[in-house]
Amino acid sequence: MKNIIVILALFLCPISSMAQSLSMELEHISIIVKDVEKSEAFYKNILHLKEVPTPWGENTPLPAVFFDLGNKRELHVTEYNSEIKLHKFIHFAFAVNDFNLYLQFLNENGIEYGEFSGKNMKFQTRIDGVRQIYFQDPDGYWIEVNDAKH
Repeated sequence: MKNIIVILALFLCPISSMAQSLSMELEHISIIVKDVEKSEAFYKNILHLKEVPTPWGENTPLPAVFFDLGNKRELHVTEYNSEIKLHKFIHFAFAVNDFNLYLQFLNENGIEYGEFSGKNMKFQTRIDGVRQIYFQDPDGYWIEVNDAKH
């Protein structure tokens, strides 16, 4: 019995150490769009994301633009002629430091937003006090903006 315990311990130790050494974190999100230039303008001007170089440089296989999401994470936007099927449950969420100022900015730029239930130009407040809105990019991807981290 003692030998079985020793053998099991020797067998399980490498598995345990391997599981502990595997660490996974989000590196990037990739989406397809119908018009990369239109999406580039939206993500730069409405979400204020900073463009970063693609790994292909001038030799890009498809029109694409990459954006810095902070914390070494990126959004990859690639033009591709395909049908895009979306639902509001599938969305990006960004936290903004001045929620009221951002709502004013969206109003000034004619961006329709609203609660999860619809585009009613109102925000919703979660049970934890976080205010949030939803709106869509030019290809219909849903975006949530909230004040969760601020």
